[in-house]
Amino acid sequence: MIQAWLTSVVGIVAAGVLLDIILPEGDTAKYAKGVYALIVVLVLASPVTELVKSLKEVRSSETLAADGSFLDALEYRREQADEALVEKALAEIGLDGCKVNIFAAADGGYTPERVNVDVSGCENFRREDEQRAVETVKLKLGCKEVRIYGQRE
Repeated sequence: MIQAWLTSVVGIVAAGVLLDIILPEGDTAKYAKGVYALIVVLVLASPVTELVKSLKEVRSSETLAADGSFLDALEYRREQADEALVEKALAEIGLDGCKVNIFAAADGGYTPERVNVDVSGCENFRREDEQRAVETVKLKLGCKEVRIYGQRE
């Protein structure tokens, strides 16, 4: 590519010298030299156009693909962190020992859709605590559905 460009530059310079020798002075020579200058600019700029074309081809052929296992691992870690956050918030309101499971929406992102709270490990859980637990979970995660199970009497 560079060799062809250099050859065309040398050829256009030789044509310019020949043009200068052959053309007589006058108005015709001015117009011919103007056309020659335009051709020189086009020849010198031709590598730029080739470069732009090749960059467009590279961009159009590139496909970006996310590493699914990496994204799954990130989502799993976020679920674990959110579960620990909710368990801590429940412990702060006196509901120690609750186990939280988050179920995220299958939309390709991490959106907590449903949360299950197992209160069977919570020694002091009463039925009247259920509403406080649901409100705490919804406040921390903003999820739509909270299920409390494993209640003790």
